[in-house]
Amino acid sequence: MAVIHELDSHMADLIAAGEVVERPSSVCKELVENAIDAGATQITVELEHGGISYLRICDNGCGMSPEDAPIAFRRHATSKIRTREDLAAIGTLGFRGEALAAICAVSHVDLFTKQAGCVEGVHVSVAGGKIIVNEPAGCPEGTTFVVRDLFYNTPARMKFLKKDFTEAGYVLSVVEHAAESHPEIMFRCIRDGKDVFHSSGGGLKHAVFGVFGKELSKNLIEMPEIERDGIKVWGYISKPHAPRANRTYQHFFVNGRFVKSKLIQAAMEEAYRNSIITGKYPYGCVCIQLPLSQVDVNVHPAKIEVKFAQEKQIFSAVYAACKNALAGDDNIPEIQAKLPDRAAAAPLEKAEQTVISIPRASKFDYSTSVSAPSSPKLSPNEAMNHASAYRIVEPSTSRKMGFLPFVDVDDRDEQAMHMQHETEESKKIDVFAPQIPQQKPTIQPEGETPPAVCDGQTEAQDIQEMFDQPSARVIGSCFETYIVAEDADGLILIDKHAAHERILFNQLREKTDIPTQMLLAPVVVDLSGEEYAAVIDGMQQIQALGFVMESFGQHSIAVREAPAYLDAADIPVTVSEMAQKLMDRRTPVPDRLDDLIHTVSCKAAMKAGSKTSMQEMQSLCDRVLSDPAVTCCPHGRPVTVRLTKYELDKMFKRVNQ
Repeated sequence: MAVIHELDSHMADLIAAGEVVERPSSVCKELVENAIDAGATQITVELEHGGISYLRICDNGCGMSPEDAPIAFRRHATSKIRTREDLAAIGTLGFRGEALAAICAVSHVDLFTKQAGCVEGVHVSVAGGKIIVNEPAGCPEGTTFVVRDLFYNTPARMKFLKKDFTEAGYVLSVVEHAAESHPEIMFRCIRDGKDVFHSSGGGLKHAVFGVFGKELSKNLIEMPEIERDGIKVWGYISKPHAPRANRTYQHFFVNGRFVKSKLIQAAMEEAYRNSIITGKYPYGCVCIQLPLSQVDVNVHPAKIEVKFAQEKQIFSAVYAACKNALAGDDNIPEIQAKLPDRAAAAPLEKAEQTVISIPRASKFDYSTSVSAPSSPKLSPNEAMNHASAYRIVEPSTSRKMGFLPFVDVDDRDEQAMHMQHETEESKKIDVFAPQIPQQKPTIQPEGETPPAVCDGQTEAQDIQEMFDQPSARVIGSCFETYIVAEDADGLILIDKHAAHERILFNQLREKTDIPTQMLLAPVVVDLSGEEYAAVIDGMQQIQALGFVMESFGQHSIAVREAPAYLDAADIPVTVSEMAQKLMDRRTPVPDRLDDLIHTVSCKAAMKAGSKTSMQEMQSLCDRVLSDPAVTCCPHGRPVTVRLTKYELDKMFKRVNQ
């Protein structure tokens, strides 16, 4: 028979720590909230190894007295609430008094604190929930917490932590959310000795710009403050023409607290109904202020979720604020063309050389084209002036040799006009051309006569006989989406997007002959802290798909090389969606790699509704009908539908039923 016994205080603290402290970002969140409650105007967060081995939070708040400092580490010791009525109107971020006790139970903590006007401060050191040191110390006004060796005494929790870079991304997100919720406070985040985030404390506009970055911020519109039923709503939301592929950048704040609320999310997205692409989501920073008695923040151990007393009024206020902001903006995209800087390009001998990569073509493709992202059109003379700033290389050669050889061109006018013509007319690479394996040279034994070498005409006939297999003949397209072809048995309808997507998916999965292009200008993609950490962590998998990228700024990625059949305009959304796939830790690693290939192939495939020449449709049709692996797209939709001649004859009553 089981015997009931009471747990000791240390075991109770470990259990409580499991509810409050999940990872270093949980520790950072609790201590930053305490700093905000202490009236700090400057908060600095410093971390090493993702915050696991070292995490320091320093503020210039009110500090604690030598008498209160050791009491703060006890469970349920708080200065925020005193009576039962205080629970119904919580205006501070922390209030239960569990955070410090839970943190100290699983780490080594040092506290340095000093109140304004005091000569000296106090130093308290705690390990495993027990106070080791309590002594006077010289320190600046405010409070500094140093947390070391998180989960040193609970190895079972340690094994669930991610890599240092991933954990650091979660900590950075906590700092960014705090900067948005309290834009009047100056925040600074230092990761492994490098300053990765800094907000000036100059208001919400500056904080949002620091968190969202330049590219996302330029598509934000201000949401003027409105008040309805005692509820105030304000912030910044995105324009309908610039949606995101996910909800990562939907930040909601209630009374200065970052929360995750499906109610606010639904109200915001409802305002965009019929004005945003299906499957895409708006982003922005939505701040809500309402009476403290109308919201319950004590429904989640991490205080990340809240409960509203009047959900209908909240929905109505958020919807109205977002709708008014959208109605007050023209929502017209701005197109900014960057012209070449002639002054900088004048000294040709010092001009930086831009690399254009020629993907490897198939054996019998004699019209290899230069694939490059869209750029401003230049006249032949202007192109000639810039011709010496270009060099054409083959990717495999540059990687193997370690340098980029020049291509000697005598006539610069001819080169410039050729480059301009190729850039305008040959943006796509024919990935449907039949791949003929290159035969290895054979060595003839001595004394034997080598076989006669066939002339060009014979070789051309052999190639023609090889490709002229019985196939369907394309007779047109339907709705610019379906290819219509006929053969001896009847009609064939081919979904060109699904077919092209499957072909690219198979190529990427086999990782054979993936043509790539080096971009004339790197494409910079802004990501959230979690997305950035996921991309850095999965960089090897992404590079295997034809991407070459590197870290750029706080949490941005610069893409320098991409698959040749992926348009430069599709690179940002492709990288963002790949980051989301990598963040899904519930998916097994092999399936996660397939998800990445799904994303790239879907974005790179020819789009439904786009113009396609008869030659391209015929090439795609031949490839689909000759490849038994192209039967459905990676999502499971069929690629081809056949309508036999017999079925047509039945429809027109040419045969008996």
